Amino acid sequence: MLEGIDALIALERFGTVSEAAVRLRLTQSAISKRTQALQRTVGCRLVEPDGRRIRLTAPAIDFLERARPLIA
Repeated sequence: MLEGIDALIALERFGTVSEAAVRLRLTQSAISKRTQALQRTVGCRLVEPDGRRIRLTAPAIDFLERARPLIA
């Protein structure tokens, strides 16, 4: 789950799967898989496409607000 949270934070910060992958030193596929696994765990959609970028959904923003203190 922590890997998924790290991926979600990177997507929020950098806006694209490719940039998040570069920053975390992972493949784009790994970022997508981690995000999908986290979505299955929390039971809601966390990201949505916004052109070439990725935008976090409202539930994802709420989730990160609660998760940040735990990973800080």
